[in-house]
Amino acid sequence: MAKNPSIDLLKGLLILLVMGGHAMELTHQQHVLLWIGAGFRMPLMIGISGYLLNVTRTRAMPTGEMFSRYGRRMLLPWAVAMIVYWLASGGLLSWQTPLDMLLRPPFHLWYVPALFLLILVTRLMPLSPLLLLAIGTPVSLATMYSFGLDHGAVGGSLLSPDSRFLRYPVYFFFGMLMAERGMPKRYLWPVLLVGALGLFWWSDLYGTGNALAFVPARLLMCLALIALLPSVSAVRLHYGPINRIGRESLFFYLWHPLVMGLVAMLDPHGAVILAGAVLLLYIASALAGQGRLPPLLLGAVPQRRPAPVAVQPEPSTVIV
Repeated sequence: MAKNPSIDLLKGLLILLVMGGHAMELTHQQHVLLWIGAGFRMPLMIGISGYLLNVTRTRAMPTGEMFSRYGRRMLLPWAVAMIVYWLASGGLLSWQTPLDMLLRPPFHLWYVPALFLLILVTRLMPLSPLLLLAIGTPVSLATMYSFGLDHGAVGGSLLSPDSRFLRYPVYFFFGMLMAERGMPKRYLWPVLLVGALGLFWWSDLYGTGNALAFVPARLLMCLALIALLPSVSAVRLHYGPINRIGRESLFFYLWHPLVMGLVAMLDPHGAVILAGAVLLLYIASALAGQGRLPPLLLGAVPQRRPAPVAVQPEPSTVIV
């Protein structure tokens, strides 16, 4: 799907919400807004990824080209970030460390391998988005009800993956379905009502521990938001600084906890941590986009140099 300013804007807002939530966690703040944000941020991010995926190209390109493409754009920056965070946290190295990193990534680093797994499933199962949704939904529901919405591995074996690998297919494939079929305008108000119901239900569950109600409330809220993506795309909104964050979403996502931790050492206030981290990452993303190697290793968007403008020679003047 072609680049859309409204989707970039939405991605930028989601990254800011992720960072705001982490700033609240760093400062040990408990608020219903943190609960609401945590309920829809990552499902909507996964849904956007499914919405933006070019299914035809993903299935048509040679296997080597696909791994090269996603390796350069996603996996290599993720691996670099993984090593940095692992060493910074004092993680111990052993023969099973690579498996732990891949299947049970620490901190926020689960997102990239989980997304790549869903892309691989889309390639290996050449089914329509509707059929993939029909297959993925029971997997997601079974995982949610069996292991809850908290983080953790689905089992205790060496090959047990993080539960989020199996919890998010419903959102990814629903995003693909919305990209393929869109949403007729006559469904806009029903979808908004469903989303509002899910939001109020999820908000009302704050602090209750009612795990059985968490799943349907979150599904109503998040699937309604994903269903609105075609309508959001049609509006074509744009606000430069936030759109920039949306385009640099991988860089901001990978490195924001490290930068926020550094800012928190200087000032422990949540607002300062958030504002300082956004500013530093904004500057760092521009610097990391220079050249060839830094964007490849850090996940920044390469900065394109303007094409040189050809200067037309002035006509010669003949003096008689």
